[in-house]
Amino acid sequence: MKFFQSNSKSKSRQNRELVHSEWICEATGDAMASFYKLRFGSNGSVEGWVKYRDEADEVKVFTAIYEKEKNLLKFYKKDDVFVAVYSKNKIAAVIDGQTMNFLRSA
Repeated sequence: MKFFQSNSKSKSRQNRELVHSEWICEATGDAMASFYKLRFGSNGSVEGWVKYRDEADEVKVFTAIYEKEKNLLKFYKKDDVFVAVYSKNKIAAVIDGQTMNFLRSA
């Protein structure tokens, strides 16, 4: 019984690291975008935002669910899946064949 209890607590503790955090990628490869942003809400949900150069405000472009297993993040949005490697200050995500580095926002 202890084995199952410790596993569930550990997973919950790992996800809390991301809750209410924001991560910004300024090297987007998109000439129209100033930056991309990931906003982690409650355990298991994440939003993707874009700040376009010609727009005053950021625009929400997706909502997804995520799973964190050690330093690996898996994002699921309908039929799309992308993966990322997580460290305390950086998320390196492979999106559409491009590696994007998101840094923790202060």
